[in-house]
Amino acid sequence: MDYHGITLDPFQEEAIHAIEGGRSVLISAPTGAGKTLIAEFAIEKSLEEGKRLVYTAPIKALSSQKFRDFTARYGERIGIKTGDVTINPDAQIVLMTTEVFRNTIFDGSSKIDSVEYVVLDEIHFLDDPERGTVWEESIIFAPPSIRFICLSATIPNIHQLASWIKSVRGDNLTVITESRRPVPLAHTLFVPGMGAQDLAELRKREKRMDRYAPAGRRDGAWRRELVDELFDLKRLPAIYFAFNRRECEQCAASIHRSLLSEEERTKILDSYDSLCRMFSLDRDGVVATMRHVVSRGVAYHHAGLLPTLKEIVERLFTGGILKILFATETFALGVNMPARTVVFSSLSKFNGVEVAFLKSRDFQQMAGRAGRRGMDEVGYVYSVLDWPHTRALSAERVITGDPEPVCSQFNLSYSAILGLYGHLQEKIYGACEKSFSVFQGKRDALLKLQQMKKKIDLLKSFDYIRDGRLTERGIFASQIYGYEIPVAELLFRGILDGLSETDLAVVFCAIIFDGRKSVRHRKVRAKDFRRLTRSVDGALGGILRYEKFTRIAEPMKEADFRLAPAVIGWMRGETFDDLERHTEASAGDIVRTFRQTIQLVRQTASAVGPRSPLRPRLLALLRAMNRDEVDAERQLRLGIAEPVMEENPKP
Repeated sequence: MDYHGITLDPFQEEAIHAIEGGRSVLISAPTGAGKTLIAEFAIEKSLEEGKRLVYTAPIKALSSQKFRDFTARYGERIGIKTGDVTINPDAQIVLMTTEVFRNTIFDGSSKIDSVEYVVLDEIHFLDDPERGTVWEESIIFAPPSIRFICLSATIPNIHQLASWIKSVRGDNLTVITESRRPVPLAHTLFVPGMGAQDLAELRKREKRMDRYAPAGRRDGAWRRELVDELFDLKRLPAIYFAFNRRECEQCAASIHRSLLSEEERTKILDSYDSLCRMFSLDRDGVVATMRHVVSRGVAYHHAGLLPTLKEIVERLFTGGILKILFATETFALGVNMPARTVVFSSLSKFNGVEVAFLKSRDFQQMAGRAGRRGMDEVGYVYSVLDWPHTRALSAERVITGDPEPVCSQFNLSYSAILGLYGHLQEKIYGACEKSFSVFQGKRDALLKLQQMKKKIDLLKSFDYIRDGRLTERGIFASQIYGYEIPVAELLFRGILDGLSETDLAVVFCAIIFDGRKSVRHRKVRAKDFRRLTRSVDGALGGILRYEKFTRIAEPMKEADFRLAPAVIGWMRGETFDDLERHTEASAGDIVRTFRQTIQLVRQTASAVGPRSPLRPRLLALLRAMNRDEVDAERQLRLGIAEPVMEENPKP
């Protein structure tokens, strides 16, 4: 079977036949196997039949990339709604983050009833400790008429996941698995000071040597040796995964040789300069530093960069001239950005608590970016091993081990509980017994239900629920998704009354900001500011103490006002470069926090209603804050105007 000139693999054919038959599908296949093509078939089918489809993605950047791709192909029949950006939200095909789709369900909007299909991309994110509950809630609470197209990386308990979905939504589900990669992978261990090594040979050497033999060189010269090998063996372009921002930048700076011909250098710098002009980026600071490494065919990509600069790097990489991209693991979620080679700087990383080995599932997803379908016969994966301190057996477990099973992370937020309680009252417990955790028979299923009861008790104690109904406070909080309790407390305790637009921006930003403790910020010493912080802390203190006393998991965070000088400067019209005087926080962290602040203010302005005296000040705040580099919709519209360079053929 052919589709747009592409001969389909059997698993793709099976999925398309199931969709044509009106069934939901759950597809488990390796990264790069061609799962996205199935979703694109469903999009074209929906467009031809005049039906609506929602395509969800785990991160906003992925939704934006898909929106650009689909808009270029299908025009105004495509819309996007991510929280940061809303364009053409009533279109036939709408791109959303999974959170926005979940929120749409809880809003009770009639628009969701007209949706025929929902694509849940990266459904194995259901296992994510912080956000996995969103995928689970979407499946449990979506209208019964919706059919799902669930796309997953390879997971061992795919049939258990399918059985749970069937138990929640009925038997109309086809499970499709594919284990074969269209481009096979060749794995190599690279030991600093020793070069490329065979796994079996390292195991033999370990048996003959003392465990505390001296390690290979870690002076950075080995990295240049690795790059030389990739260049000489024609194994570029490469994605080099490093697991912190500083390492990404240091790695890029350490590559002194040029990987480009003179013609390629001219072309890539012309492209870089053109994109910088398009996004109105000044060519100094980080932009100049990036240009310097780009001139050698190298770049870096991490969350600390300006979103527009990250997009420029992505476009250069997609164009095929960039030879090595040093990136953190979030780049593994990129759209159609494979390379010939993937390199891991280490097989372990800090997970927020300790340094631990990568999960096999995460390793396989990142490694799956190696090998471009239609261009490479083999994809190469290099794993840098700090041998002998890290033993070959440990490396083997990560590289060749079975991927970990997906487990439930079901954990309803206060807002979700309020939304459900408004319809179900005490029957909410029965609805939540549909969770994957209960289905799996996990010991923590009961603990999760107990946690929900503790949250409901809190909501009753603080007058969000009274006599089996939502109070005015509860109705308001049910319309805010994320930080709903702090905003509700500040509103109903009168803390927001009379605040200027700038003070409101400072307060909303403090609710959200959770910056690194090591980053320095200028202090605000005005008495009025100290009075404001004390009133906010006082309003939130009661709930924070209640959560701590009752041991509610993942309690609210305290307000963090350290970014206030930057917020005040931005609200006064300062440029983004001016903000460096106020804070050492990275540009990416500032933009992300400001965009989250804007999203929260928008929700609040909607929830208070048109007659609230607070609403005009919130709208004025939005006009002052949502500009220039912070304006996500501006970035997206500028990106649509400029076609993306494309080297890699579509899988």
